[in-house]
Amino acid sequence: MSATPTQAIFLSYARDDAAAARRLAEALRSAGLDVWFDENELRGGDAWDAKIRKQINDCTLFLPVISQHTEERTKGYFRLEWKLAVDQTHLLAEGVPFITPVVIDDTKEANASVPAEFLRVQWTRLPGALPTPQFVAQIKRLLATPQKSAMELGLPRPGHRGAGAASPTSQPVGRRVPAAAWMGALAVVAVGIAATFFATRKSESASAVTSPQAGAATRPPALSLSNGPTAEKSPAAAPLSETRQLVAKARALYEPWDLATPDDFALADDLLKRAVTLDPSDGEAWAAYALVACGTGMIFDYSATWRLAARSRAEKAIKLAPDSPQARFAWAFGLRFDPQTQDEAIRLLREEVARQPTNRFVVRILGAALRGIGQYEQALIYYDKAAALPGNDPVTHYNRGQVLEQLWRFDEAEAAYDEALAVAPRFASANWRKLNLLLDIRRDLPRAQAHLAKIPPDPIANEVSAHNAYWIAVFLKEPARALIVLSQSNDFLAGVGPKATLTALAHRMAGNEDAARTDLKAALRLVEERLTAQPNDTQLLANKAEILALQGDRTAAEPLVREVRQRRGAGDRSINNERMAYLLILVNQPDAALTALESRFSPATRSYISKVGLRYDPSWDPLRGNPRFEALLKAPELKK
Repeated sequence: MSATPTQAIFLSYARDDAAAARRLAEALRSAGLDVWFDENELRGGDAWDAKIRKQINDCTLFLPVISQHTEERTKGYFRLEWKLAVDQTHLLAEGVPFITPVVIDDTKEANASVPAEFLRVQWTRLPGALPTPQFVAQIKRLLATPQKSAMELGLPRPGHRGAGAASPTSQPVGRRVPAAAWMGALAVVAVGIAATFFATRKSESASAVTSPQAGAATRPPALSLSNGPTAEKSPAAAPLSETRQLVAKARALYEPWDLATPDDFALADDLLKRAVTLDPSDGEAWAAYALVACGTGMIFDYSATWRLAARSRAEKAIKLAPDSPQARFAWAFGLRFDPQTQDEAIRLLREEVARQPTNRFVVRILGAALRGIGQYEQALIYYDKAAALPGNDPVTHYNRGQVLEQLWRFDEAEAAYDEALAVAPRFASANWRKLNLLLDIRRDLPRAQAHLAKIPPDPIANEVSAHNAYWIAVFLKEPARALIVLSQSNDFLAGVGPKATLTALAHRMAGNEDAARTDLKAALRLVEERLTAQPNDTQLLANKAEILALQGDRTAAEPLVREVRQRRGAGDRSINNERMAYLLILVNQPDAALTALESRFSPATRSYISKVGLRYDPSWDPLRGNPRFEALLKAPELKK
């Protein structure tokens, strides 16, 4: 490599994986990274060959995209790129990260037709080439500290990969987001909660976390699983083993929980993977490894991958150390993710709280488990107990606020959020949750605007919370803030659609029509790629109809809206009536849109559905002043 390598990423791929590689490139570029990604179909020629060789020589990271297509092609220019990258590693110090393989399907490492050097480094799995925030964060971390060794970064060094060690998974985000209209309704909370379009998950928090910009100065000290120090040793204790040192470092990263960042959890997971590779018989290390998977699966990535990992790791922990409080807690926590074992999880958590009454984390997780099954009064008892423990924990205050909202005790909920923010002013979830309460419950627009002015302009790592915060910013006519909060989200928001559609709306609100058109083109390309694989997906058809209408092509949008409406009439409920109404507005069918809205907010639904979108979303402006629409706004909202 050159003496002063460019801070750039070279993306190497087989021709059949061009669309997948483009998705990776766009995700990395959207995070501000420099990606060399050649899309020339006619590869070849001396000038072109020289350019590729120079880029591989000058780049900081080399990302080979590995798939069944690369396996099937025993000859291809990408294989020359791979060999050139391997040659570069001979010029690097031991352990300096350079080759970072990305697997986009179920191709196995052990049988992969790749250079031997590829098998000595960490692989990332992104099924479908759907990049996650954790993946982008990992790449940024590697670029930010290229001078550090792989061991310093928590990555395996060449030749030091544990036998049979699993590749770290960075799975696509299969997150649950509110089944709500993009343009009007945020979350539908059907459990008697007045608050919120914030998604209620069966977890401790529906929260975003403070972004890395929050900085150590604004973050409270790392919280131990008990109320004691993170490293459990007395002055006379023997030095910690290398495995336990890794565990201690990992716990310091993930134990702040909602206040930790995706980078914190990713690095903790890397450290703990090393720990259990060093000593596979250490039950405490496996317990911590399980808990970091629990946190990742609750806060950042709701796919089944992390939940299954948590269960598998916790099972190893409890077998190796059945008397360990940490292992018992991890086992109970892991059981929470399966509806079939929720009752058992709560029983075990109650037992653990009886054994560890001063362990705030254990007490808090029991509260979360009870809240997840709708036992709000019982949940509040345990949140109150956790709040009474020493330490003034902002996450506990935030969780108390959530359950108080679900009990319609809004004054107390607001006070709980204020307590959390007094300790952690940049606590994104508490800030945006309070803002939603002011806007949706209080309907106090001046106070909501005043509070928004106090919230640091940080991106939000948690995709659900970022999506909800985006809409609050739109409602308050703050398009710049809307763009910021979404900036760390994936290109495709699960259950919602392309992020670029949302950013286009924000750009249009800000008067930046060129940027809006560019984002709508990107959104349409992403939807059409997915429709190729899923041609009958109703949500994707709705996404395409919306984008075409926003581009001004109503003629192309109308038949798609008609198809979506017919499917809904035939029983397809993947699109709710509020979303349907929005699509009908886009194709200039206001009467049909009003009928859909009236059905959506009918008392017959017997559940609370927030009208914050109807009140403030500019998408509904074409209906304002219509007597039917105004009657909808005036009708009381139900508690249950």
